[in-house]
Amino acid sequence: MARPRIHDAELRTRLLEAAAETVAQQGVDSLSLRKLAAAQSTSTTAIYSLFGGRAELLVALFATSFSSFGDAQRGVPVTGDPEVDLRELAIAYREWALRNPHLYAVMFGGVLGSIDVSDEAQLASAAMDPLRAAVARAVADGIMAGAPVELISHSFWAIVHGLVSLELAMPTNSDDETRRATFEAGTESVLRGWTRQ
Repeated sequence: MARPRIHDAELRTRLLEAAAETVAQQGVDSLSLRKLAAAQSTSTTAIYSLFGGRAELLVALFATSFSSFGDAQRGVPVTGDPEVDLRELAIAYREWALRNPHLYAVMFGGVLGSIDVSDEAQLASAAMDPLRAAVARAVADGIMAGAPVELISHSFWAIVHGLVSLELAMPTNSDDETRRATFEAGTESVLRGWTRQ
C-alpha cells in the first residue's frame, strides 16, 4: 500500500495563504517557519520539503500572488470592443484585490523587504499582458491615440491601481455601491482621456 502524500499541493496552498496573511498584517520579520508550521498542523520539515527554506517560501509567495492575479486578468473574456474589455479588466483587478488583500500587499505593499524576487519579475509583467493587449487593440482600431501603447497601458494601470490601493488602505463608512461608483468614475476618466475625440 502506497504511503499517503503529506507534503502535497493542498498543504502548500495553505502554507502560502497563511504566510501571506502574516506578512501582510505583521511584516516579513514576523514570519516564523516554526509558528507557521504549528498553525497549519504540520512541521518545519514539510516547509523545507515544499519550499526549501524561509527565503524560498517568500519568493514562492510573491510568484503565487502574481500568478493568481494574472489568472484573474487572463480570465476576462476578450470581446470585439476593447473599451468594454478595459472596463472589465479594471473590474476584475478590483474584485481580485478585494478578495485577496493579503496577496495584494505581498505584490505591491513592499512587505517583502529585501527579499530578491527579480527572477520572478516576468510574472508581474505577464500579469499586465491582457491590459496591454486591450490597449493595443484600441489603438489599432483608432479608438485610442496620443501616446504609445505602453504609456497608455501604464497610465490606465496607475489609475486603477491607485484607486484600489486607496480603497484597501483607507476603509470608509461608505457602502460598496458608493465605493464601486467612485472606482468606475476614476476608470472612466482615464479611459476617456485616451479616447480619440
